[in-house]
Amino acid sequence: MTIQSVICHLSALTFAAATLGAASVAQAEPLIQGRCANDVLSPDQARLRLEWARACGVPHHVGAFDTGLASANNAGYLWEYIETFDFWGKNAYSGISSGNQINDTFVRNQYYNGPTYQFTVNGYKKWARTNLLPQPMYPTFGNTADINTATPLYPHPTLADCRLYFDKKGQLPIPVGGSFYVNAYCASGCYTPDQKVLFPDGEKPILDAMNEVVPKMMTLSTGSTLESPELVRNEVYSYTSELHDGTHVIFVLKTASGGELRVTDKHPVIDGRGKVVEARSLKVGNNLIRPDGSFDPIVSVEKTLHRGKVYNIRPATEDRVSNVLVAQGYLVGSSRYQNEDADYMNRVILGRAIPKDVLPGVEP
Repeated sequence: MTIQSVICHLSALTFAAATLGAASVAQAEPLIQGRCANDVLSPDQARLRLEWARACGVPHHVGAFDTGLASANNAGYLWEYIETFDFWGKNAYSGISSGNQINDTFVRNQYYNGPTYQFTVNGYKKWARTNLLPQPMYPTFGNTADINTATPLYPHPTLADCRLYFDKKGQLPIPVGGSFYVNAYCASGCYTPDQKVLFPDGEKPILDAMNEVVPKMMTLSTGSTLESPELVRNEVYSYTSELHDGTHVIFVLKTASGGELRVTDKHPVIDGRGKVVEARSLKVGNNLIRPDGSFDPIVSVEKTLHRGKVYNIRPATEDRVSNVLVAQGYLVGSSRYQNEDADYMNRVILGRAIPKDVLPGVEP
């Protein structure tokens, strides 16, 4: 199959899916969150599911092409596989979110952008990068394309085969020849249950807020700068929680004022330069930022383990500045910075009186 024919097929599918899908996004969003909460994986488990989806999908690809992009390890040009041309992604393990492309889907959901390496595994080209996302995205499945009506399906718990099952124990497989679809991609959480997030009526532990389904939260306004931060009410897009207890690396950041921030090692935090950085990169002497814009120097950094569930909250807005919220009295980033806006980790998003339309271009 030629690259021209592949692009023609994918362009038609992408346009049609975008046109039909826009009207149903709002309806599907709560269901997606519920589905992900019922199919929770740790980051390591998420990467294994991505490996499984790629390995199961590649042998059944319907097209392949040379991207013309050189691999970082001098293994030739990057080679891509198209899993399906079906409009809804029927029986596609990777789904249609990345143009039906298997290798691109595999890397974009677990790595930051960067040099892409290529290897041959079981006779097929496989891509890899070096800088892992802290919250990899993984596919969750159903027996129809519409998540509103789909019955959830699951891989076998040991990933021993490429079948989908009606139960998580892998005892009730779908019939031979049955259909399955990727209904969504899911991610994991970052806060321990006792961590307080700022809501319109004050601070509240994130677990309590989730249980109460608090509908609004406080975030920065889109026009905020380091000199002039402004908190505004924002709609809560979602709460997320793990289904099972796990062991998580937690960084405890203690400050000169006596404050303390406890988050997972790769949680996005806003430092004194206005940069979004991972919690694990912060050191004694670095500054955290209070909601009024004042600095609070870090005096102690401790690394510990949390056994249990972690949680997350995300605002409905999509611009980067309004995805900054307040946890334990300090400015931190939402999960957008670990996934959709991963490229903005370690970049300035809170400038010094810089118009918001200029902020995305500010370099570290």
